[in-house]
Amino acid sequence: MFKIITEEVVKLAKSKALKAVVSVCLVSGLLVPLDIQKVGKAEASTSYEVTVSPIPKSFEQTDNGFPLNPKVELVTEEGTDPAAIDELKQALKEAGVTTIVESDIKDPKLQAPVIIWLGEFSEPDELKTIQQHTGLVDLEMTKKEGYIVASKYGTQDKKHIVITGHDDAGTYYGTQSFKQIIVEREGTDWIPEVEIKDWPTMPIRGSIEGFYGAPWSHEDRLRQIEFYGEHKMNSYIYAPKDDPYHRDKWKEPYPADKLADLAELVQAAHDNHVDFTFAISPGNTITYSSEADLKALIEKAQAMWDIGVRSFALYLDDIDPRLRSPEDRAMFGGDPNPPAAAQAYLLNRFNEEFIQKHDGAERLITVPTDYYQAGTTPYRQRFAKLVQPDIIVQWTGIGVVAPTITSEDADKIHGIFKHDLLIWDNYPVNDFDRNRLFLAPLTGRDSDLTVEHGVIGLTANPMNEAEASKISLFTVADYTWNPEAYDPADSMKRSLKEFAPAAYEPLNLLVEASYATSLNNNQEPITERLKPLIQQFWTAEEAKDSQAVSEAGEALLKEFGKMKQAPAQLRDQVDNPNFLKEVAGYLNKLELFGQAGEAAVNMVLAQQSGDGDEAAAERLVLQQSMTAMAEIPQKLSIGVLPTFLERALNGKNLAEGKNATASSSEVSWLTPNLAVDGNNNTRWASLYSDNQWIRVDLGQVYSIDKVKLYWEAAYGKQYKIQVSTDGSQWTDVYTELNSNGGTDEIQFPAVDARYVKMQGIKRSSSWGYSLYEISVFETQN
Repeated sequence: MFKIITEEVVKLAKSKALKAVVSVCLVSGLLVPLDIQKVGKAEASTSYEVTVSPIPKSFEQTDNGFPLNPKVELVTEEGTDPAAIDELKQALKEAGVTTIVESDIKDPKLQAPVIIWLGEFSEPDELKTIQQHTGLVDLEMTKKEGYIVASKYGTQDKKHIVITGHDDAGTYYGTQSFKQIIVEREGTDWIPEVEIKDWPTMPIRGSIEGFYGAPWSHEDRLRQIEFYGEHKMNSYIYAPKDDPYHRDKWKEPYPADKLADLAELVQAAHDNHVDFTFAISPGNTITYSSEADLKALIEKAQAMWDIGVRSFALYLDDIDPRLRSPEDRAMFGGDPNPPAAAQAYLLNRFNEEFIQKHDGAERLITVPTDYYQAGTTPYRQRFAKLVQPDIIVQWTGIGVVAPTITSEDADKIHGIFKHDLLIWDNYPVNDFDRNRLFLAPLTGRDSDLTVEHGVIGLTANPMNEAEASKISLFTVADYTWNPEAYDPADSMKRSLKEFAPAAYEPLNLLVEASYATSLNNNQEPITERLKPLIQQFWTAEEAKDSQAVSEAGEALLKEFGKMKQAPAQLRDQVDNPNFLKEVAGYLNKLELFGQAGEAAVNMVLAQQSGDGDEAAAERLVLQQSMTAMAEIPQKLSIGVLPTFLERALNGKNLAEGKNATASSSEVSWLTPNLAVDGNNNTRWASLYSDNQWIRVDLGQVYSIDKVKLYWEAAYGKQYKIQVSTDGSQWTDVYTELNSNGGTDEIQFPAVDARYVKMQGIKRSSSWGYSLYEISVFETQN
């Protein structure tokens, strides 16, 4: 009987991680020639548990299997996908196969110990031939892009591997899954007896290079496309905002060298079964009614068609929708919604005069100007009515970066647009916060975002850091292929083991340090581990309990040691120079965090033991580490650590954990208490006016002489620090007339106060005031 395999992979191995999922060592080698090798009962029942990513719809494995002999026979049919053949041959060579005898399904030789059947095999006679020799019965796959992979003993002591797909893509994906069940071991690699039946839930699965800032390099894109093919993602939308020929210079043809690069990308996409979509964003400059502009648009698209592009997108997002030209105002000004009418006119003309006149062209894709709003708008109503029904509408979910996307949301928006929806998921994109990495798994997306709810797929907008994006994109591939079985934590674990099999632990630490996003409610795994340890440490320190503070300190030193060592381990163990270059600043900061944490703990322990010289030496290391950290702009989601270091250096923050109130909050979850929670990655934000304030009740009167304000990007250009003993009568102790944001450290003559207030005078932007943290310090003797 088959058993369902759900446990974790034993160990990742091989230079190309997808090629082998498990690495094992046998006690004894195999000494007989492998092309005549017999498998004993004990070895045949050897069990190696394997996993396949994305998680298949059905995966069964027995305790049986067989060695992958150096000689195999590859049986194909006329028209078997060439990319699948190439992938399979490469995988076999890497697994130690030295001889591949090729034959056709109409006349299989069946002369090698292992027979591999690769193709669609849709003809009844072909299936009958395979069934006769393998004993496998159910080999028909009716789902688009679906595949079957089965391995077992057949007749005449032959071992058989069947990889069959519903179509070329399915055959290719079957090969990708087969690569993952090969067990690397000493001697001869092993093929477990499995039966996989699999197909995708979402028709469109992939990424959109749609971020602002530095676009990916040509080499980045080639590596991305290969990654998509390996992970069964079938769509790449080329839409880099800072490619001038995509947006600002959309009328101009690509220079020859750029066009050649695009042609290479299109070919690479074809080879990896990825649909290359060329997107144009003309909305900032186009005259919608202009025949000349339409002609330029068609000529641009034709140039792309000529290099092999078959999928096109016309984007109208992030533009001023108001009609600029007199011609457009004259033609569309009388419509109930002129911008929607103008855009629909352009989309429909392009659809009719280019897409529909090119056999083999995919359906046109667009992004409307109102692409993220929660409900209907006059623009959306008119757009839905006028745009031709076969045009696909991209939608980000509710919000530009949607914390959640539910089937209820999809039903609502599909009911508004009345067009098929393709989700443009703004994750893990970081163009809005270029000093952050978003490495957490995709979360917050319902498992039933399907065609029944108007959704035909999802394309994720990655980070500018192409290699680092693969960590999260792995989970996107997992989700879009099989959302019903998607487990974010398990998916991330498999992603890291594939990305850096020799450096799982340090890479996981970097992910934890770059984990917080709006999708996961800004979770900080490292903060969650450190916070109770820090509380124990300070409680013991205040009680002057030397044993307790030493024990708590040792626990913290262990955590800080991991942070300090992880960057060096990654630099040494990750064979990906581009990734290491992308994350260099983050690694440097993580290393300094660990170093500073160690110094802070050692300083306090030295102070407790009365060793002034040691305490002074550790204080110097702490100060130098914090100075070096301040010079690194990259941010990590370890918000509790800066406040820990600050307390070690400057004493207890009287405001931490106390009650805070404010004149307003921008939204319900950006509350004033987040500015006194001891976490520098959470924040309070006010409404959008100058006369806003936040105040802290210290609980009792203290003599204070220093306040530190940790501003978010929306900082106070001018503000006052006010104090009070009763919360009614306020005294100004400091006035700032020209802040530059960041961290404002404010020193003033000692004063008695219970309440401390930041009273805004003038904002630095059109936003409100936003503070990560307010720290208040007692006067030191």
